[in-house]
Amino acid sequence: MAFFEQPPQLTDYIIGKMKLTKREGDYDGFLAAKGVPYAIRLLKQIPVGATQRWASEVKDGVLWLTQTELGTFSNTEKEPFPLDGKTWVRDVAPSGMPVRRKWTEDGGRMVCEEHELEHERGGVVSITRIEVELKDGLVTVTVTDQASGASFRELFTKCSMR
Repeated sequence: MAFFEQPPQLTDYIIGKMKLTKREGDYDGFLAAKGVPYAIRLLKQIPVGATQRWASEVKDGVLWLTQTELGTFSNTEKEPFPLDGKTWVRDVAPSGMPVRRKWTEDGGRMVCEEHELEHERGGVVSITRIEVELKDGLVTVTVTDQASGASFRELFTKCSMR
């Protein structure tokens, strides 16, 4: 790389298809802390090799991202989210509990604060921090339960441009 070339920005790099190549840390402990039943935790251990597609769109000057998990029989598109650090987007956690997430860009990383809700209009049960960054050509996703400290990391490689 020439000295004047900039490394790719994470938000540009992840657009397209990414493949999960490795998972490190206490993934089962994290899911257990979140109340995911044992049978579902066993199924969740399998997806190394799973793929996802990312798309982006700019709305009112704010970058919005959409993540789609690509499955064998069907795809699961998550709600689009802005990287504005202010807007809460609702989703459902692997435990089946409703969550709300707020994403921001921070020094070349994407950082998410996720609140698991007691029920749709209830209080916050737990808080998870998700950090996404580009390291050595891999997209690294670190997920930490703030109460228990249980944490895991997933490494993704780029499959294609779109």
